[in-house]
Amino acid sequence: MGYRNLFIESPAKLSIQNAQLKVKTAEQFTFPLDDLQSILIDDPRSTVSMTVLSQLGEHNIAVIVSDAEHLPGAVLLPLQGYYHKLATLNQQLSVTKRFKNRLWQKNIRQKILNQAAVLEWQNLPGVPEMKRYATSVLEGDRTHQEGYAAAFYFRIAFGKHFVRRNDDTVNAALNYGYAIIRSCVARELSAFGFEPSLGIFHKNQLNPFNLADDLIESFRPIVDLQVLQMDLDDQIALTPNIKKQLLNLQSKDVKINGSFQTVRNAIHLTIESIGTAFTQEKVSGVILPQVIPLVPHGFA
Repeated sequence: MGYRNLFIESPAKLSIQNAQLKVKTAEQFTFPLDDLQSILIDDPRSTVSMTVLSQLGEHNIAVIVSDAEHLPGAVLLPLQGYYHKLATLNQQLSVTKRFKNRLWQKNIRQKILNQAAVLEWQNLPGVPEMKRYATSVLEGDRTHQEGYAAAFYFRIAFGKHFVRRNDDTVNAALNYGYAIIRSCVARELSAFGFEPSLGIFHKNQLNPFNLADDLIESFRPIVDLQVLQMDLDDQIALTPNIKKQLLNLQSKDVKINGSFQTVRNAIHLTIESIGTAFTQEKVSGVILPQVIPLVPHGFA
């Protein structure tokens, strides 16, 4: 898997020759396909052929396209390469409600612990309270500890007057970062043969990515930490530089299963472990990320 994330903010023409991606703007840039992890095309005037998209998919490069609001609006999902699609679909359909409840419990407990880690790394209060919320999560989170923890957490992390649904730059940055991670989760789910619309907890019939919205939860605090460490006080909108930093979050480290991995690799490992868990109907083998101080991964 590659390590470079391209952000294309001006009109560009993409082509491939000799396993090299050529990006032609006012200048021409060349990148080895093996080095690329993701490409975010932010300018709608850019052009890319079906042949290029096909080869990018074959190299497991996430291609994300911005919408009219310059937010991630679409992602290229692989449909080939996994040979047990029907078996995986049957497993998704046949797992018990008890299994789903236990998986959701584990997922939300880790999300809250990661939120506690964000407060800790930012030298903010509330860590013991967040850990108590995490301990109190029951199967299926039937006592709604996630909601209580979120209300407590966001007031401490972003200020007592912060409202998650407000139209401001901080919320815009959070939404942008979440959308990037969601795109990566959806792509890995498809690569492993999962049907992304069949969720564990999320069940919106109009949402094609319910399962991605389930499994992003423990990764969300990584975006929170990145946004907290960015100087957004004087920003009235997301700049290209802010978007680049959020896109490059994929290459920051987290701790998972005892080792340090990029966020993108951690997503891969999590989805892989979910596949095994669905087969065995045991949540004990599911591995989820732990938030650590944000540093770029040390690629060899």
